[in-house]
Amino acid sequence: MDRIYSAVEFQATCENLRIGGKTIGLVPTMGALHGGHQQLIVNARRECDVVVVSVFVNALQFDNPGDLEKYPRTIEKDIEFAQTHGVDLVFTPDPEEMHPQPVLFHLEVDRLANILEGASRPGHFSGVVTVVSKLFILAGKCRAYFGEKDFQQVAVISRMVEEMHFPVEIVPVPIVREGTGLALSSRNMRLDSEQLVAAAALSRSLYAARDAVRNGEMDPGKIEVLMQRELGREINGIAKSNQPVLDYAVVVDPRTLLKPERIEGPVRLLLAAWVGEVRLIDNIAAQADR
Repeated sequence: MDRIYSAVEFQATCENLRIGGKTIGLVPTMGALHGGHQQLIVNARRECDVVVVSVFVNALQFDNPGDLEKYPRTIEKDIEFAQTHGVDLVFTPDPEEMHPQPVLFHLEVDRLANILEGASRPGHFSGVVTVVSKLFILAGKCRAYFGEKDFQQVAVISRMVEEMHFPVEIVPVPIVREGTGLALSSRNMRLDSEQLVAAAALSRSLYAARDAVRNGEMDPGKIEVLMQRELGREINGIAKSNQPVLDYAVVVDPRTLLKPERIEGPVRLLLAAWVGEVRLIDNIAAQADR
């Protein structure tokens, strides 16, 4: 496995691989790699000749400096993880490589960035698409693999590729979960044992709401109330300070991310909540049984 630090070298390497007839699977990450990233790598390995993982903590997408400071950085473990799981190339640029200072250029996102995660984290998606667009320019024509846990992010990046005509195919990969149902996330590293138990309430709330949709509930407002109620149930044995605190619970059309008037087709149930000082997100697909 090769490791590249230079953006210029990374771009040249990807171009040479394509000239040699190789297809490239790109897995963009911010490190702290886990089983969810492993699934992205597995899919890329199955579908592409060369698997490339980028590891870069992108400061532009953090609206809270404290959150950026606490984000787990485990670069040596990430390198070992990538090698163990058959990655061919790891791109680990320094911040100055990706964002020469001062940063004078960044992309803006319209309506898709002002709702849900965008409303809770102002400027987040501008930072995301700015760095992802740079990765796409450097990697060139490829398939790029993103986990569906960040469902809104996948929607925003997919629309960016469409509008900006990047020669990139976006490949969404289903969420990987713990046995408790908790969606795998790098942020889980910041949870203690009690908070990990509490965090499983997110998926339980989503499962309950999905079952209600399957059983014929067509009112999105009632489904949202159900998610809120389920998440708000007190968890026995968990300190009050570690009980989940809701940010939002919504039902959206998976294409537009807007709330439908009635649930008459596939929808996505999205949930965000705080557990202690850690903000977690989760989602699930739902559709009425016919």
